[in-house]
Amino acid sequence: MAAILCFDFDDTITLENTARQVFERFAKPEWRDFEAEYHAGSLTVEQFNAKAFATVEASREELREFALEVTQPRAGFLELLDWAQWNDWLTAVVSNGFDFYVDALFDKLGAQRIARHAARTRFDYNWRCIYLSPRGIEIEDGFKLSYASAFLGAGDFVAYIGDGESDIAAARLAPAAFARDALWEHLKDEHPRIYPFETFEDVRSVLEREGPTWLAESEPGEGPSPQSL
Repeated sequence: MAAILCFDFDDTITLENTARQVFERFAKPEWRDFEAEYHAGSLTVEQFNAKAFATVEASREELREFALEVTQPRAGFLELLDWAQWNDWLTAVVSNGFDFYVDALFDKLGAQRIARHAARTRFDYNWRCIYLSPRGIEIEDGFKLSYASAFLGAGDFVAYIGDGESDIAAARLAPAAFARDALWEHLKDEHPRIYPFETFEDVRSVLEREGPTWLAESEPGEGPSPQSL
């Protein structure tokens, strides 16, 4: 059994939503119509991002440089990655955002060990992005949930870290969760192991205190499995 810290990216690892900043700077005005459809429930977040990204007018270099200017990591992120490495926790980011800015930040920080799962982007007359499940199947809904399910299906223990509505299904499935904003409001009264956080020092403190017990209880034959929580 592996222990996995599964991070959302926008508004979780970072202080702001980089995708929205990209749209506000480079997308055509109709991206806001797609956003309204998303909030009305007629588009999934994956569908919204794909439609909005298709209206962006900038080169990959411009997008990457802009992302590096505006993206700031939340305090304690690198320290938490170091702690995870020394305490046998694997780390992965599962983001509805775009690969070019996830890669840009992690390359800048030298965070090469963290696995990265995000929308894969390419320019083909206009910008396109796709979301691939852990099995390599293109999906338009439930991207984060697909990875949480795959981790748990492999028998791993998952501590999910997120902030928004798109994190709810994945965080609800995970045996432990750290939450801010909308995610906290949705799950604070129902999840048996959910903790608020503002910095990653908050996360590390809980992991140091509670993590060994979680993992001991999750070993086969020694307590409830992650899927049963």
